[in-house]
Amino acid sequence: MGKNFPRITTLRENPSCVEETIHLIEKSFHYPPAQSFKIDFAPLIEKENHHNCFILVDENEKVLAHIGVKERNLQINNQLFNICMLGGIAVDENHRGQGHFQLLLQDVLAEKRSDTCFFILWSDQEKLYSKYGFTLCGGQFELIKQGTQNKNLIQTSYGKLSNSQQGQIKELYQNSFAKTYQTLDRTETDWNLLGKITSADLLIEEKEGRIVNYFFMNKGQDLEGIIYEYGSSGDLKLLLEAARAYGKVWLGAPLIETEHDHYQFLMATGDLKHFTEFIHAYTQGLMEIRNINIMKQEVFFDFNQETLMLSTEEFLRGVMGPGPFEELGEIKPFFLSGLDSI
Repeated sequence: MGKNFPRITTLRENPSCVEETIHLIEKSFHYPPAQSFKIDFAPLIEKENHHNCFILVDENEKVLAHIGVKERNLQINNQLFNICMLGGIAVDENHRGQGHFQLLLQDVLAEKRSDTCFFILWSDQEKLYSKYGFTLCGGQFELIKQGTQNKNLIQTSYGKLSNSQQGQIKELYQNSFAKTYQTLDRTETDWNLLGKITSADLLIEEKEGRIVNYFFMNKGQDLEGIIYEYGSSGDLKLLLEAARAYGKVWLGAPLIETEHDHYQFLMATGDLKHFTEFIHAYTQGLMEIRNINIMKQEVFFDFNQETLMLSTEEFLRGVMGPGPFEELGEIKPFFLSGLDSI
């Protein structure tokens, strides 16, 4: 390759590479012909986010690797915190083992770190990503599928609803899912993008012309048989028990007795100032971070008039779960809907 290749660019700068990049991702994730990454992860790959779709190309403009970034805001106590979610991570099978993944990932993290409080990605490659400061954390609880399906539930999709019905879903989401968990802020733009995920099944129950219960499940190849978002105008626990007749239910807290629990995501700290502000808000002011040395993976922080030191892994799990520090009390758990995950 030439002296300046491979080079890092974006899909916005190289729009001719869009289809090739999607093909690379779908091939890497073994997508069947009937399904589409472009649909399953519309918020990540849509045109307005192409400046955040980073690609590595050779001198012939062949796409060697891709890492997508979706920036979202997390709202805590009326404060907004920027986070970066990584997805669509793929390397051409004929160019693996040549350092392309490392080159691209390190560049993306460096590019985005100053503006974000933390990074999140979903992968079973814990050992690989731990080299870049990622820790497996976040609590996720699972209800197994069982029970009899409710004949009053109607299967549809968010995009097929009327404007009035979409407003009812938003209201239920805000008063139920977002009330139960610390989760991402959803603007009208976010809702419109989520509506493009036509592979996500929406089940609704109506009474007197209004939606009183809903849940999302499936997302094309992703999250098959999983219920990952839900809202109710009544007893949420009753809805969860009814929903599990359709598939496994993922929870951010054991709202009812669960059979399994596991980690939710891989997380790495971003800018120290932003991350410190996030921790202060998330823990309701109980923790003051003195220093995070990412290279040495140590966190020094003040707690109960003591200065303590933990590894970054211990600290993140102690705050984000699973099993957060008992001293934090009934902290509202952080949990992401499968609609938002990329």
